Amino acid sequence: MKTILKSVFAASLLLLNSCSDDDDNAPVAPAASNFVLGVGVTDSNFNTSNFVLATDNVMSGTISLQGQGILQDGYRDYATGGNTFYSIGGLGVTDVNAYSIAADSTLQVRNNLTFPLQIDGFREVDDTGNTMVGISVPQDQTANAAILFYTVDIATNTIETTGQVPFSSVNPDVANSRIFTTGMQVSGDKLYQTFYLINRNDFNTPNTDTQYVAIYNYPEFTLDTVISDTRFGPAGAFNTRSGIFTTANGDLYTVSNSNFGFTQATKPAGILRIPAGTTSFDPNYTFNTETTANGGKIIHAISIGNGRLFAAVSSKVLEGPDGTNGFGNVYSDTNLRLAIVDLLNQTITPVSGAPEYTGNGGRSFAAFQDGNLVYSSIADDNGVVNIYRTNINTATATKGAVVEGTFVGGIAKIELN
Repeated sequence: MKTILKSVFAASLLLLNSCSDDDDNAPVAPAASNFVLGVGVTDSNFNTSNFVLATDNVMSGTISLQGQGILQDGYRDYATGGNTFYSIGGLGVTDVNAYSIAADSTLQVRNNLTFPLQIDGFREVDDTGNTMVGISVPQDQTANAAILFYTVDIATNTIETTGQVPFSSVNPDVANSRIFTTGMQVSGDKLYQTFYLINRNDFNTPNTDTQYVAIYNYPEFTLDTVISDTRFGPAGAFNTRSGIFTTANGDLYTVSNSNFGFTQATKPAGILRIPAGTTSFDPNYTFNTETTANGGKIIHAISIGNGRLFAAVSSKVLEGPDGTNGFGNVYSDTNLRLAIVDLLNQTITPVSGAPEYTGNGGRSFAAFQDGNLVYSSIADDNGVVNIYRTNINTATATKGAVVEGTFVGGIAKIELN
């Protein structure tokens, strides 16, 4: 019955929402709207339709797509920069749509950003609201291919600069392996990219005993070096954009989960540090997130300032492929709980008021910070999706509005222009 209801709901949305992302007649958001959500609806055949909508209330009632969701083309991930909410194409879709809320409360879209390849990472550079930086890793990843970089001016929504680095200079073993980007941060005059290796002909991950970070000169987009460390496995995970974070002083922290997206686990989960202005791991910083109190494997996270992360921490036991079970539970982000991770003091504080849950797999963490509050979403065992608001000072969560959809792929607070 649950699957049938979802299928009927998905079909009704496609009929009621005739506005596409390039429709000149964008639906009107409620007065004073400042929350923007990317919502996915998956039918019984596992086809997902993605929508962007605005609402002025995420803590009570029901957030409905009917009559107000803007249908997106293809796969979508989401990011925020300045006062703009970005709908990012993937799986062959190479455009990025920029959403803002005008003074008359209409949800406005600018859809003039198209890239040569799909975007594998897209984030604000320095929290000033001026520049986004993007990265595209080629699908073929041959010796002659190049990793592409872009900067985007947020105000004009145009590509300002581009750069490329030969793929073989980051991964010399192109004959046998490919790389997946798991995170990207700019600190000072360097751009840091976390990635992991997979077999060229399948999705097995035999190289789970080493963590890799490619370091580029920014904004020139030339390769400086590739560093590695064997204390923990690869940082980040498949499509989660959760491999690396920066703090106010420019230090960078790489987060390894040794669980989601990997076909084996040969190292514990943990966090390493790259001091600001350097191109090497700090040998004196080792944070084992599995053995610490309230610990586990950090699958999803966002930075919330003061050297802390708001995270979804898993206690899942990895069951990799054994020849009979496909990929096992490799791509299941189950047994998640919300937590506050203190990178400086190496502690994990569980969030009360939120249940253990199953996430949305390889997606960016749909969470955003507004002062001392963080908004995220959780789907219960019956598939009902609710917004949760967490007070990061008290580590307590409050259950909010129901979202009519299968999952929330992105959420942000956007002020009226």
